[in-house]
Amino acid sequence: MAIPVWNQPTGLVGVRNFDQGVPYSMGAIAMADAEHPCYSLAVPFPDNSVQNISVYFAQPEQIFKRKIFPFITISREFEPAMGRWMNVGQLEYKIGVAGTGVMVNGVSGFGTMTSKIQAFPYDFTYTISCYHRYENLVQPILAKLLKLWPPLGKLLVIDSLGLLRTYEAYMESPIVNLQEMLDSVSRLRGYALTVRVEGEIDLIDTPITLDTVTGIDLNIYRQDKIK
Repeated sequence: MAIPVWNQPTGLVGVRNFDQGVPYSMGAIAMADAEHPCYSLAVPFPDNSVQNISVYFAQPEQIFKRKIFPFITISREFEPAMGRWMNVGQLEYKIGVAGTGVMVNGVSGFGTMTSKIQAFPYDFTYTISCYHRYENLVQPILAKLLKLWPPLGKLLVIDSLGLLRTYEAYMESPIVNLQEMLDSVSRLRGYALTVRVEGEIDLIDTPITLDTVTGIDLNIYRQDKIK
């Protein structure tokens, strides 16, 4: 079934929009630290204290230079979602251009229409990892991540017009154990979970304006039903 064609302009989304949507959906706050850019996520602990855990985006390379425990990292991969590919030329929106109103057989419409080709579907896979020195201290962070990313959830994304969108997000693969213990000092406790987002990328970002009879869009209400 074809996607709906909106009657108002929509913004553009790209890889960066989805990357920014991950900490935004988690409720993490951007920290103003030019030397060590990261986000901060408030995590409650069993002793009723709340700690602000650093969240680093570790894609495409590790940007954090100092590992101050505890911390969270986010890495990303993405690929075309051929199973969700629509017909070539499917429109995302189609709107009339102001000042081009026409009348056809007593029905008003527009002589010039502006439209944009739909975004192309892509699947984004995010691996979110949490680390601490001790098992009892990393568990509250893992519990927080599991609440933020349930088996079936939503990713919040803000497009180029500042409009909020939601995309389906699924937890995939087992919760991976990242524990290491080289010695009593260099111990590492951690877990990683993987989230797949059914997203999209605007590869054709220039709207198309047609000033021909094919651009006339009559104001007739129509309800299509699939039986």
